[in-house]
Amino acid sequence: MEAKALLDAHVQLKRVYTALNEALDLTRQMADAADRNDEVAAQLLVSMRQEPTDKLARAYQALDQQRQALSEADAARLAALLQGEAAKAEEEAPLANQVGLNRRVLKQLVDLDQVVNRKLAREKSVYQ
Repeated sequence: MEAKALLDAHVQLKRVYTALNEALDLTRQMADAADRNDEVAAQLLVSMRQEPTDKLARAYQALDQQRQALSEADAARLAALLQGEAAKAEEEAPLANQVGLNRRVLKQLVDLDQVVNRKLAREKSVYQ
């Protein structure tokens, strides 16, 4: 795969990382608001999470468009890397590392979101 394709994908994955961290920070603030029983702050923070969610969607859409513009073999390799496959070449390593980092942040976000959702929604939680 060309270095430019790897770099373009890496740029999008860094955008994903930034958006995930923004969402994680807002979710931590939501957890604090839930602990304080501050429903107004919690609702405000829920609405604020839409922005990083939109950023994530745009970055993933850009990644999909990049993948579609590649040759079949390169598109398959990029898809494999994005699914967490290990780098086969040195130039793939930064992209593979970013995928791993993004997955770790996403796991933290999902775990915290489950806790917050159960606190705020109680029996109506989506995580039943």
